[in-house]
Amino acid sequence: MSNYGPKRNEENSEDSPPHSRLFIVCERRFTEEDFREVFSKFGTIEDIRMPRNHQTGQSKGVVFIKFSKTSEAAYALEAMHMKSLKGSGRALKVMVATNRSDIHTDDNHDDKYKRLFLTIPYVCTEKDIQAAFGKYGFVESVIIQRNRVTGESRGFAYVTFSKFSEAAVAFEECDRKYRAIFALPRGSAKRTESAFESSVNDLVNIPSSSSGSTDLMSLMRTTPKGYTTVHFMCSPALSQMHVETLFDLIPGLTDCQYHVDMTRPCGKGTASYSNPICAAYAVEKLNEFEYPPGMKIYVKPDKSRSEMHNHFNKLSTVTYNLKNAMNSTHTSSPDLAKLTEAIAEASKLLKMATKADDKTPDASDLNYCSVKLPPPKPLADIDCPVAKRCFLVCKPHPPPLTVLRDIFCRFGDLINVYTLPNKTVGYARYATVRAADEAIKVLHGAEVCGVRIKVLEAEDESRAKKRRFDSEKDEQVD
Repeated sequence: MSNYGPKRNEENSEDSPPHSRLFIVCERRFTEEDFREVFSKFGTIEDIRMPRNHQTGQSKGVVFIKFSKTSEAAYALEAMHMKSLKGSGRALKVMVATNRSDIHTDDNHDDKYKRLFLTIPYVCTEKDIQAAFGKYGFVESVIIQRNRVTGESRGFAYVTFSKFSEAAVAFEECDRKYRAIFALPRGSAKRTESAFESSVNDLVNIPSSSSGSTDLMSLMRTTPKGYTTVHFMCSPALSQMHVETLFDLIPGLTDCQYHVDMTRPCGKGTASYSNPICAAYAVEKLNEFEYPPGMKIYVKPDKSRSEMHNHFNKLSTVTYNLKNAMNSTHTSSPDLAKLTEAIAEASKLLKMATKADDKTPDASDLNYCSVKLPPPKPLADIDCPVAKRCFLVCKPHPPPLTVLRDIFCRFGDLINVYTLPNKTVGYARYATVRAADEAIKVLHGAEVCGVRIKVLEAEDESRAKKRRFDSEKDEQVD
């Protein structure tokens, strides 16, 4: 039995990087070593698996080969598809298997593996993309997604290469700002929309109206709530232009103020609309909207200004009553009770209006964690003995380390928290068992910066080191 076979609990896991596993139809007489000898020249082989009949032990005539990089799998596919191994008269059929249980039998020349989907700056042109990606291979086409009405870029583009290997190299080596992923082929069966794609379609497909803004607002089907300004909190990676463009998808935007809070790594701001209908629609459509994908924006109403307006309206009424009460004192029998009541009510409203006027809008209560957290607590000494560790799983990527530190320190006695390089896992180390248990209880299953995290009890460090030592010792003996 090969030492490179997958573990049973990993049978349905997604391959990383994508499209790095090949599915090959072959003759049953070949062994894993036959394939290792031929395919290792294309790159690092992480895993070879040849399913066998449970009763006879005979090969089923298929083999899975997992490479460390997408480009390595692409080179192997292009070189070995419909080619024969030495001593065989039957050609191999080489395909891409996106994971161990999902075998794709699409034709290898389909643009499924030649087209990349990019997130681009709004000022980026087709020539800019051609220049940036042309160094990886022959670019057949560049398509920027644009607003159908204005023709302005929506911040997304498709790049199609002539070969799978060219697209794979571009996927691996292009600037991370493009957030490149492999796109679905044109005309393919439409997959289920993600929450991000569904939200984008809802925003950009607001029906247009030639009858004026009144008809357009009626199409929103949103009940106004009495406010025209909203607070928002978002990823600090977004620029002023990104934020303005997003909130301008909602009709009626009149002003957008934005800044990055450096004490807490997040962007904050306010967006003002011309009427309450548009503002309510912005909250309805943009709250928890993923932009960029995987990072949620939180939007809430700013009712302080409308409340302040109501206070001043009431104040004017009370002032009028107070004036009448004061004038009545010039009569022979002044109504002192009415005057006292008017003065008390005026003082109360003045205090409330002044408080509303002095209030600075703050979106800090829009936390980047979906669960309620206690206040931050100081870190434990870095040299403290570790009483208990928490094991973190953060997919598709860990939140920023400063965010994790801010969240995990709130349970006290946190020594440190870290994630493993290029992995989706990490550890939080606590000086007390109580603090670690509380962190697991509160944070397991929470959403942090749009990323759902698992927080589990980790194995004792000394026991884990001993197990690794014993495992290495056994391998040396074998």
